[in-house]
Order: sequence, then structure tokens, then C-alpha cells
Amino acid sequence: MKRRKENKREIVIFAVMILMFSVLLVSAASNTGISEGEIRGEAIPGEVIVGFKGAITGSAAQESLITRHGGEILDKEPALNCVLVRAKDVHTFIRNIMREEMVDYAEPNYIVRTTYTPNDPYYSHQWGLPAIKADKAWDIEKGNKSVKIAIVDTGIDYTHEDIASNYVSGGYDWVNGDTDPWDDNGHGTHCAGIAAAVIDNGKGIAGVAQVSIMAEKVLDRYGYGSDWNVARGIVHATQSGANVISMSLGSSSFSRTLQKACLYAWRKGCILVAAAGNDGVRSISYPARFKTVICVGSIDQSDSRSSFSNYGPQMELVAPGEYILSTYPGDMYVYMSGTSMATPHVAGVAALVWSHNPTLRNRDVRIILARTADDLGTLGWDEEYGFGRVDAEEAVNVASTLSTRIAETKTTEMLASAC
Repeated sequence: MKRRKENKREIVIFAVMILMFSVLLVSAASNTGISEGEIRGEAIPGEVIVGFKGAITGSAAQESLITRHGGEILDKEPALNCVLVRAKDVHTFIRNIMREEMVDYAEPNYIVRTTYTPNDPYYSHQWGLPAIKADKAWDIEKGNKSVKIAIVDTGIDYTHEDIASNYVSGGYDWVNGDTDPWDDNGHGTHCAGIAAAVIDNGKGIAGVAQVSIMAEKVLDRYGYGSDWNVARGIVHATQSGANVISMSLGSSSFSRTLQKACLYAWRKGCILVAAAGNDGVRSISYPARFKTVICVGSIDQSDSRSSFSNYGPQMELVAPGEYILSTYPGDMYVYMSGTSMATPHVAGVAALVWSHNPTLRNRDVRIILARTADDLGTLGWDEEYGFGRVDAEEAVNVASTLSTRIAETKTTEMLASAC
């Protein structure tokens, strides 16, 4: 264990405003490669992700090609048929490698990061749970441990008094390269508690769903990470049996590698949920922008879009995201705000639906969440609220009535699905 939990039983409450993952990046390369002028954002110095065409997965030809262009393979992801490469001159390497027939794409290994801003500490209850009718849903379904949520984030304090009994091992620390995804930041533990803190244990808070929760640590103690680590975390969570993948992170830059990882998880049957972004602009962050991912925005206690919440044509659902009380390392509880907090609310509801009807496909669960959402804003779907505020009670009720997979409707066509 990287840190021992502190012997604290008092509830320490403070407020933090999440500005989520603000990344000063530009769009990644298309198939024609990246010119020197196109790489303007922050990336891991000297690192490039190279994706290959399907026919040569795992072949020695990859090693030979990378070496011939002066690169060194640092890591591989066979499921996505791509490698992480060290190159002396990133611009030249990308330009040259893209001329090779066997190369599908090459892109910098972009950096993602987050910052926190202290805020008002005078709230003392979880307004988000009744807002999404989780309390009413619990009369029907509290969750099943056979359903697993993966928190792809800064890790989890798995010894926390309100998380430990719902936590399962099997995740990974992609930052430090070991099997101990301990949270040395706090953000991941907060998200984990929203989704699945233990109910009825006489301690702390209640999570949306009483399901299993695992951690893929892809961000360091400062909230920084890279596309490569996030993609590896998604693939590993999928291969480790996760049903729901919750990603309270984002970037303004398109990454082909991250897109492939999300598509891989979706095709394997996972539900992916990600934060819209906290810039307050009409632009959805990645990976929430991908068709395989449910994009989640934030609302306040009056059901209005949070001023910081991004919006746009990919918006699918909204959930409570302001002044949300949840778990924090060291048996503590804190308030945070952001689309980061809205995301695990939706992940938890998806887990409740699947707990109640495990015969559903990921596409079925996604449609149920959209069709049962409480409409907000303009009548029907809109860019600020998507299909509306996630409704746990109605979603579970609808899941109860389905003995077979649901018929696809006009709602399905509107969803950003990728089947």
C-alpha cells in the first residue's frame, strides 16, 4: 500500500470546485500525419503513439519499422494494435512514420490535467440522490455485487470506511506501473463514493448503487495523465470484467488511440460514461464526445445547467454536479463540484439498471437511461441538457418490465451510439 489510511473517524467537510480536466491541446493528427505547426499543445516530451493496421498485430515488423525511423518502443497495447514510442524529434518521426503503408496513425501522447478551487463549505446533505430519485429506486433495487463499475481516475482509497466493502481488486496503477491503484489525489475516491459508497453502514454517505467498484489509476497525484494511460485503463477495465466505465476526466484534443479504446470497450459490452467538461462553452470534451460514450453534463439544485458545464450536440444526460458531498482519502468527506461529480451519478444508475435486469445489452441500458430521463430545458432533446436529468426510479421500473431486449425507436437514432 502506498499510503496507510489515517485513523480519523470525524467527518471533515470542506468544499472544492472542480475545474476538471482543462487541456491546452490541439486536435490530433488525421491519417495524413501531423505537421510541425499543428502540434501546439502539451504532450509528454519525446513520446508518440503509433497505431498499426490490423494485419500485423504483434509482429516483429512493428519493432523493425519503429527502430528504422529512430524510435524505441516503450509499451504496447495489443487490443488496440498500437505502441508507445520514444522519439528524439516527435515532429520528424510522425511525419516520416505516416508514410509507411502499415501505419494507421501517429499522434503525440497528449497530457491531461485538473485543478481544484476551494468553495463554500456550508452544505451538509446529499441533494443529488433525491434529485435523481435514487432513494425511490432503492425500494426496487439497491444493486448487485455481480455488476462492476470501473473508476478510471486518480485511483481509489480502497480502505475508506464507506468504500472498502464494495471495493474489488483487479485494477491497475498505470502511473506507477503496479497493481496498487491507491488514490494520492482524492478525485477518484470522491467519484467512487458518489457511484457506490456503502449504504446502511451507519457511516458517511450513501452511493447510488450497491455494486462492486474497481480502480484504474491513470492520473497522478496532481491530476495529470496521458491519452496512453487512459486508453490502457479502459482496455484493462474491460478485460477485468467491468460493466460500467466511469471517466470523470477529459481533454479538448481528439485522440485516435482513446477513440479505439472506447470502441473496444463498447463492442465488448461495456457502458462508458464521461464528463462533458467544465469550461462553460459549447464544446464537449473527449472522451465524452465519442459516439460510444454517454456524455454527462452538470446541473445545480434548481435543475439549471451549471455555469461551468460544457454543452453541445453530443450531450446525452445531465446529473447533479454542484456541491456534491462524497468520500475522500483518510475516511474523510468533502464537497466538490463539476461535471466530474455528475458523471458517477449516471454510472451508478446504469449499474442499478443492469443489477435489476442483467439480460440487457449495453445498448439497451443506454436507451433506457435516455428514454426515462426527466426532460429539462427546451422540450425534447437539446444541447444543454441532452435527454434530461437521469431518473433512477423510472429507469429501474422500465428495466423491470423488459423480459427481452427493447425495441429500437427514434430515440435510438438520436443517441450517439456506435453499433
